[in-house]
Amino acid sequence: MDLLPLLATAVGAVIALSGTLLTDVRRDRRQRVRDDEQVRREVCVDFVLALNLAHAGLREVGEASVPADERRAAVSRVIHEAGLYGARERLLVAATAPLVKAGETVFRRLVAIRTVIRAGAKTNSREYHDAYHPFAEALWQFRMSVRADFGQPSFSPESVDRPSWSERESCAFCSGG
Repeated sequence: MDLLPLLATAVGAVIALSGTLLTDVRRDRRQRVRDDEQVRREVCVDFVLALNLAHAGLREVGEASVPADERRAAVSRVIHEAGLYGARERLLVAATAPLVKAGETVFRRLVAIRTVIRAGAKTNSREYHDAYHPFAEALWQFRMSVRADFGQPSFSPESVDRPSWSERESCAFCSGG
């Protein structure tokens, strides 16, 4: 009979220990999910910032009078200094498939701008204009994909006082001005 209290104590200890371990496992899992989400968020923001920095640099080259032989190097330097390729690699590795797809679309659209600027287009040219609008729209689509990935509601251009994501309405080429 003296074994019954000892056995009950042992079973109680095992149950308590199991409950504690299960709680710790669940807490660790939730923390990993939060950490992964934070990394994904940082990767997406870094990618957008690299795109914006690269685009701004490309515009500077497109507005400058750079000799053709120096233009190619200037364009490459802008992309490198923006950290675009590194930001893209982080996105490819850490993001979900929908984010990668939207990211690759906006990346290719920026490459189109890079190509026309490298070929000598000025920012006030038809070539730049034709490459810019798809980039602007794809960039906004990427932003909306990021919001969807994090469970945030989407919003329309009108809700932030814009006629569209592509900016064609305010474009001198599109408006005929």
